[in-house]
Amino acid sequence: MSTSAADAVAGEIAGSDDGVLETPFLDSERWNILQSIAEEGGYAYATMTSLAAAGDIRAAEAAKEMAWEQLHSGPWHSVVPIWRDAYSMACMHLAKLHYANGEFNQAIKALDMGIIMGGMMLRDELNLAIRKASEKEKARSDLGDKGESEIKFVSQEINVAEVRCSSRYLLSLCLVS
Repeated sequence: MSTSAADAVAGEIAGSDDGVLETPFLDSERWNILQSIAEEGGYAYATMTSLAAAGDIRAAEAAKEMAWEQLHSGPWHSVVPIWRDAYSMACMHLAKLHYANGEFNQAIKALDMGIIMGGMMLRDELNLAIRKASEKEKARSDLGDKGESEIKFVSQEINVAEVRCSSRYLLSLCLVS
């Protein structure tokens, strides 16, 4: 992203404070990214990402997991670069949904993973989104609202079978037993 494009993104992200995490660059490049992913066989990912963009948090999580699997399908140098951008895109969609729900720490975690594991195409937008989510979380904590700052390690509604079967390898083992 050029400096002027980064400045435009920064202006749009900083200027909006209506509970929406703006992603103008992602919005303008979404179809190009999805077309490249589809060319690499990522039809299911493209479907899940489209649902995620429409507000489906489960689809956003599924798209992130699909991209994660592609990133871990072989040595780092053998991963097709578009899958790194796909992972960033999925993290951004997930973060937007968490942000809209006021779950700023969860949004920051998703954005952070997008920076760590994702490609460079959405890097500037991920950084700006982290800044905005961090400012929102800090403002909430300054007001004394703990929000989600107390991390819950185990939910009362945890599904142990789902945890045990979370990866493809473990899923195949669970289906056999």
